[in-house]
Amino acid sequence: MYCKYCGRGVDEKSELCVHCGRRLRNSVTAALEGNEWTRLRPLRESKSPGLAGFLGFVLSWVVMGPVGYIYLGQWNWFFITFVVMVIGELVTVGFAHVLFPFVFAFHQYQMARELNEALAMRKPDVGVTGAETGPAGPIV
Repeated sequence: MYCKYCGRGVDEKSELCVHCGRRLRNSVTAALEGNEWTRLRPLRESKSPGLAGFLGFVLSWVVMGPVGYIYLGQWNWFFITFVVMVIGELVTVGFAHVLFPFVFAFHQYQMARELNEALAMRKPDVGVTGAETGPAGPIV
C-alpha cells in the first residue's frame, strides 16, 4: 500500500505514514477493513466481473440487487447490502431504488475483479507439462 499524501510505501495495516506522519485511514475505515463482516472470502474459481455487474444492475430493479454477491460467494456482503437496501428504500421513500442498480453494478464488478486478482496471486503457475512453476522455474 502507498501513502496517498507522499506516495511512499507503507505497511497495509498502518494508520499513520511512517514517512510523512499523516493519517492514512480514519477509525471507521480501519474498523471496516478489520471487521469479519466486511472481509472478502477467497474464491475457488474466477468469476466474471461483467456477469457480477450485470446481476447487480438488472436484479436491483426488482429489489434483488444483493443476489449478485451470492454469485461471488460473499454471503456477508449479501446480508449487509440487503439491510442497507431495505433501510435506504424506507428512509428515502423509494428514491434510493433508482440509485441502487448503479451502486450494486459498480460494486459487484469491482469486487469480482479484486477477488479474481487475489485468486490469481494464490494459484501457482502451471506450465505446459503440468508441473508447477515458481518465480525461479519448475518446482520439482
